Amino acid sequence: MRVGEKTHHLLSDYLKLLKQRPLSEGDIQILKDAVAQEMKTEFQLSKERDYTSYDRDQRFGLSEHYYGENPAKDGAGIDDKLDEVIGKVHHNLDVFVASDWNEKVQHYFKTAKTVFVESPRQKDFESMKLKLGSIPALKNINIMASPDFGVIFDEKKYLIIDWKSGQEKMDDGVSDQLKIYALKLLLKWDIDIENVEMSGYEVYLPSLKQIGGKIEKSDIDDIIAKLQEDVEFQKQFLIDGDVVRNEPIAHTSFTRTKSEKKCASCTFRKVCGDLKEIE
Repeated sequence: MRVGEKTHHLLSDYLKLLKQRPLSEGDIQILKDAVAQEMKTEFQLSKERDYTSYDRDQRFGLSEHYYGENPAKDGAGIDDKLDEVIGKVHHNLDVFVASDWNEKVQHYFKTAKTVFVESPRQKDFESMKLKLGSIPALKNINIMASPDFGVIFDEKKYLIIDWKSGQEKMDDGVSDQLKIYALKLLLKWDIDIENVEMSGYEVYLPSLKQIGGKIEKSDIDDIIAKLQEDVEFQKQFLIDGDVVRNEPIAHTSFTRTKSEKKCASCTFRKVCGDLKEIE
């Protein structure tokens, strides 16, 4: 029930206010109460929504309500899980506030040249675009990315943070997502990666495990190559290479996953099931 999304919202609310002034326990509780009320309101809207009809003014909904399923193994219905989910979101913030990361962030606010905190509720899609004009193979491609947290210490030192609340990865390398964020920063400020110190980390809540490290030229070269490969792959589905004449390929061209775990969390599983019956 959107634990990750609401954790990002609450942490962003906290960091933005912390950037302005020191916060008391009362200030933090107000933020937590606001997110809790937001979740309760959205949950009720989802619960009462008529999913059999289309209403352009009623877009919000949880997949658990849409499918009318009971995802809990202990027999408790989805309606009994809201308070537990709110508690998880609040706990994620509590862990962060008590962590060394909280102290580091406050230090960055006081000493760094620039500190960026994402506003996940009000996304600025124009500012999210990567300026790819200097990369010929990608200059007509629209890629958008925005890190959760970024620090410019000075012209030579940069830090990128992506807060995570999902399943922790096993590998310890710099993720493609962090590489994209780094590429965006390099292109925006016309920076040569070999002339600066740039690091990126994925920080998981509530465990506080961090994955990442120093971002090298090889990381930037790697993500550019992957983007170019993806573009070339997509071009094979264009008619005579013309985007305007592009047509969707048949659903039979896509292989279904055999993973029951992926199917259980997929929001398109109803459509997939309907297609199976007509194939």
